[in-house]
Amino acid sequence: MTGKRKALFILIMLSVLSSCSVSKRVSYLSAYSDSTSTTNGVESGKYELKLSPKDILTISVNTTIPESASPFNLGSSAGSGVSIQGGIQGAELQTYIIDKDGYIIFPVIGKIKAAGLTKAELQDLIRDKIYPEYLKEVPIVNVRLKNFQVSVLGEVNRPGSFTISNEQCTILDALALAGDLTIYGKRENIQIIRETGDGEKRFFSVNLQDRNIIYNPEIYYMRQNDVIYVEPNKTRTKAAGIGTAETFSISIVSTMISIATLLITILR
Repeated sequence: MTGKRKALFILIMLSVLSSCSVSKRVSYLSAYSDSTSTTNGVESGKYELKLSPKDILTISVNTTIPESASPFNLGSSAGSGVSIQGGIQGAELQTYIIDKDGYIIFPVIGKIKAAGLTKAELQDLIRDKIYPEYLKEVPIVNVRLKNFQVSVLGEVNRPGSFTISNEQCTILDALALAGDLTIYGKRENIQIIRETGDGEKRFFSVNLQDRNIIYNPEIYYMRQNDVIYVEPNKTRTKAAGIGTAETFSISIVSTMISIATLLITILR
């Protein structure tokens, strides 16, 4: 192998190795950490969102006899809804805001502790308080969360706030809604800012290259009003510090180096 061929071979190998290194840095879920496969006894796929103070709910109670359920289905103007087939027509269902102590005031029943419960648990609680004391048949209770919103900022293609209609959202879902990370986003240090029920802020750092994050519901599943911030990597940070004059100077120097290299090659 001649010297030129050997140099070309080395150049190609360096390029391939560099490409593999870059691919590993920008890929998701490509590595394992030493963390355990489950957290707090909750497995991936079995997570249920728990209600918190400030959550906004709509609650409907349905039976085969609409009139019997109507006291529990107040419209936006109390009593203005017209019940048909156990539903509400003509008025939006009344919304319930969970107060700072975790309670809602429900028609007929009064105060109910909602914070800390899942939607299914709150539905069961309301049903058990209504039947059989107030209704002769087991009602169908439906609870919906209206204010599930996640904000994604930083190095993503479409930053913004997104309303989650199905009331369950993973960090990957949220990033997908924001158009995924740009090539300049730091995948190993995603920041999550979360407000707790008592108004405190909690901060989490997430490494998207670690496969074990899917087994950690605390960081994998988003909560109401979570904020995700994607930090810029070093390349983006350095580029942001280079102004127009510096860019022009670098361009001139690069051109001069290219010309000098070409002249040396020709004159050999």
